[in-house]
Amino acid sequence: MNKQSHFNQLLQNGKFAALAIDQGTSLKNIIKESKGKTFKTSDYFYFKKQIVLNLGIEASSVLFDYETYMSDPSFRTINTSKIIAYEDDAYNIDNNSRITLLPKKLHKNDEIIKDFSAIKFFMYFNPDSDPKLNSQKFEVIKHVGQICKDLDIPYLFEPLLYFDERTNIDYQSFLLKKAIYIKYLYKEFSKSQYQIDIIKIEFPFNEDQVNGFENDGISSIYSFENCYEIMKECFENSTTPFVFLSAGMKFNNFLHSLELAKSSKINLLGFLCGRSIWQDSINIFCKSGQDDFMHWVTSEGKIRIEKLKNVLTSD
Repeated sequence: MNKQSHFNQLLQNGKFAALAIDQGTSLKNIIKESKGKTFKTSDYFYFKKQIVLNLGIEASSVLFDYETYMSDPSFRTINTSKIIAYEDDAYNIDNNSRITLLPKKLHKNDEIIKDFSAIKFFMYFNPDSDPKLNSQKFEVIKHVGQICKDLDIPYLFEPLLYFDERTNIDYQSFLLKKAIYIKYLYKEFSKSQYQIDIIKIEFPFNEDQVNGFENDGISSIYSFENCYEIMKECFENSTTPFVFLSAGMKFNNFLHSLELAKSSKINLLGFLCGRSIWQDSINIFCKSGQDDFMHWVTSEGKIRIEKLKNVLTSD
């Protein structure tokens, strides 16, 4: 199967509507802290399994980390295309360089790669960081691009904007520059030398700063009209397909952000959403038990995915 065939597998009605379930240590630690002494590692995998099996079937594709995928044979038979995270623990990052480590247990020649329709790779990136550091990151990103080319599989790349304390910009100024940063990231990683097929990117505004979103309203500086214009400025001349990530936004804020994107007429391919869909179920799982958790997943969880998908297909 070639790259284009794999790419088509990622879509549902021509749109990318993917589910993510956190990899690495963060989610495990949240569940462990909430459940306290009653926590078992099996709780963590049970939570992830039910999210994938019940909500993944509603999505166009599901993003897996290697550990989760290998934890249960049922994942190999779900009738949804699969994406593999080609990186080590997403939360095991050197705080100085923020250079993503390649996976220790998964290699490009592994047979298991054939189960997947795309490879996802992320890199923390700040355009104002030391050029030498960013050059190192460029090389790693290109390296993964070559791996994807060799495998003839789509490359889904996620540049994660972060605040680099070593720059000469204070945090508030950094927040105000978000639209400029996102425009840079999209333009840079659309260049052919990276061999990226889909860019997974943040909205070019902060949810806490949008008037009308669920926030404290204190720091609101953007109207919906501002958001339209910002998204047009960043993406109206798009060449490389792109999808928006949820970055842990409140669900309604992510939903409204997608609606704004659709209304602004930019050519977005879709979304890859994780916590914004299912984060409200963590406390139910930990405090109220499996029955209440499963009720939430099969009712509210599915409703949320349908709402997001309906935005993509609406006229």
